[in-house]
Amino acid sequence: MARVERVTAATLDVLELLLEAHREGRDIHGWEIKKATHRSGPTVYGVIDRLEDAELIEGHWENQDSQAKGPRRRYYRLSGTGVATARALLTERRGRKPPIKAHSPAWTLGVDHGWQL
Repeated sequence: MARVERVTAATLDVLELLLEAHREGRDIHGWEIKKATHRSGPTVYGVIDRLEDAELIEGHWENQDSQAKGPRRRYYRLSGTGVATARALLTERRGRKPPIKAHSPAWTLGVDHGWQL
């Protein structure tokens, strides 16, 4: 398993999101990670830098035509080692296997009480 120097709650949040994107067969860009984790840019990009240094994720710039507006986005995906490491860290640190979907609804249909949180 690759070594991550510092595993924080933010690191686990980012890894969980990257693992979900891996299961969905897609890459994810930094702003999407920032938005989904509700973490600041410096926090998310610091985690991304550490994960890239540990070779747990791979990044690539999007291809953009000359008509596109805005800056190019950098997309990330877990490496082969990153998938195994993310699963192991999430299981070890959060005490459970990573969920199939990280964004499951926080509500359920109660039998007698309607919608419940």
